[in-house]
Amino acid sequence: MGKLSANATLQLLEDLISSKNAFELLIKLQIGLQPIVRFSEILILTQDHSQLCAVASTYEPLSGACLFNKEELFESGFEEQILVVNNTELPADWQLPNTGNKAALIPINFAGRKGIYILFLTEEMVDDSQVKSNLMASLIVFRLAFYQLDQQHQTSQMLLDRTFALTQSQQRFQAYAELASDWFWETDESMCFTYLSFTEQSKPSNFENFLYKSPLNIRSDSESTQCKKWEHFLHLVRKHLDIIDFEFEAINNQGHTVWISISGKAKFNVDNSFAGYLGIAKDISFSKQRESDLKMAKEKAESANAAKSHFLAVMSHEIRTPMNAILGILELLEDTDPNDKQRELIEFMRGSAQLLQGVISDTLDFAKIESGTLALESSNINFHKLIKNLVQQFETQAIKKGIHFNAIVGNGVPEQINTDGVRLSQVLLNLLGNAFKFTLTGEVCLAVNRSDTELLISVKDSGIGIEQSQVDSLFEPFSQLHDKQIGRQQGVGLGLSITKRLLELMNGKIECHSEIGVGTEFSVAIPLQLEVTDENPEGLESKNISTPSYHILVAEDNPANQFIIKAILEKRNHTVSLADNGEQAVAAVKKSQFDLVLMDMVMPVMDGVVAARTIRTELGRMAPPIIALTANAGLADKTKCLNAGMLDVLTKPLNSALLDEKIRTLVGT
Repeated sequence: MGKLSANATLQLLEDLISSKNAFELLIKLQIGLQPIVRFSEILILTQDHSQLCAVASTYEPLSGACLFNKEELFESGFEEQILVVNNTELPADWQLPNTGNKAALIPINFAGRKGIYILFLTEEMVDDSQVKSNLMASLIVFRLAFYQLDQQHQTSQMLLDRTFALTQSQQRFQAYAELASDWFWETDESMCFTYLSFTEQSKPSNFENFLYKSPLNIRSDSESTQCKKWEHFLHLVRKHLDIIDFEFEAINNQGHTVWISISGKAKFNVDNSFAGYLGIAKDISFSKQRESDLKMAKEKAESANAAKSHFLAVMSHEIRTPMNAILGILELLEDTDPNDKQRELIEFMRGSAQLLQGVISDTLDFAKIESGTLALESSNINFHKLIKNLVQQFETQAIKKGIHFNAIVGNGVPEQINTDGVRLSQVLLNLLGNAFKFTLTGEVCLAVNRSDTELLISVKDSGIGIEQSQVDSLFEPFSQLHDKQIGRQQGVGLGLSITKRLLELMNGKIECHSEIGVGTEFSVAIPLQLEVTDENPEGLESKNISTPSYHILVAEDNPANQFIIKAILEKRNHTVSLADNGEQAVAAVKKSQFDLVLMDMVMPVMDGVVAARTIRTELGRMAPPIIALTANAGLADKTKCLNAGMLDVLTKPLNSALLDEKIRTLVGT
């Protein structure tokens, strides 16, 4: 055997270049190399990552085989050596039947790529050095063949990788499309749908009529009347602008209305001409139905709340009216010189009536707080006097129970503050009332101090106490704690709930600390608002100050209340005339001169508000002062009375001392 001639080498190179595939190239290579070396099989490996992989072989079992890692095969100096080794030196699973016992290893390092040829030699008596020399002389042939096969291998591997990635992407897209509730759509330049990727969940049979139609063709009749909405849609399309969450009602294949939301972008041809839109769509019928249901539920709730408010107003009037008669009769009974037993019964009746009055007030206040209709009426009040009046109310109760009652007002507490005095009194009455209710022995202490920005109030008792775990439930509505020693207490369990919510309206806060058998302390903090003005006129303390005699008209439709109010006024030497309704009141004022009119708000024929407005309109400055006397205790009712021209409002049950104060203020000189 000898070396290939130049012509034979060129011819072989041309044959290799013209090969149509790897197998043909290997066969041509095997035939062309017969003059210099004979072999039965050929295996060509290339470097792939950290190992060598077969790229071509004439022996099928070796295709795709992985050999040594590159560190083992391409050791230092090995790249330029052509070796002839015993076949047995190769791995056992490489043994080829019916072949010679030698193999030639030809390393290749060409164009940055590394590889190796393994030729399984067939001649038994071959000179290793001669084989090496012949193979080295034909190295250009091996390099060209390796380059072509390696390029084919890389191209094939890249194609496999890209095909796999594309397949994965398609599978992923298909999975997302099947799981998504959105649809994909395309339109032509006339905005007719040319493609809709309906999923199984979207029931394509219901929407087949969308295809080849534009949104304008599938919209419902009600949508057709919304010209402004659809003019905006057409403007977006004409300007090729993005469509974002455009919602409209459509008619599906079964003739039913459905709500669709579409979003899309304009698409363009190669010449930049408009080609239509592509985007996503979603059936939002369920969301729209839920939105409609929520709106209907909201309207029902608002209607129910309005009905509740009306019911409470009516109940307030109907309950307070007989309560006014009961408390008035009790006051009149005291003037009949009752004996001790009768006076005791009167006190029991008054206590029960006042308890019922408190329950009514708590229930109505809670309802107004819940409905958001309770508003504060802030004014400048004498805070020291407010505390003094509260202390006087509880001193008698403390003496009867044998409890020490101590009230401390710090030196820095201002005398005049700006707040809702009525609601602040209600808060303190609730806290002190609870303290006395649950304290059998020991003391109750009211302490008032201030910080730079807050008024700090503490109500502490040595009562039975409660477990700390139950503190939060104290402020829940209709919540009462029971104790074997005291039993169930009177009331409906709204006092502390109302107290907490009133303080929240004042931007204040309340905390409770308690210990079983030791006592309870409520700590209140409300923003401190100072206002320096003259002190308020003497209030309830002026009860016993004599007043002049006045001519007063009482407009009241309830006979019992007429009797009570007239008796209370005549007791104070006033002259009283009666009117059964607003119409009679207007006629009486026109006919006679009155110093004051007490006007019930709710009366037949003509109510008090209309009557007051009529008197003010027809008599002008000649009209007498009018005070509303009503069982409707809401702020809205008070505002309505004042807007009608009444100067003040008194709430039933009538407080005779407060009535005296109003008469002095409005009529007295």
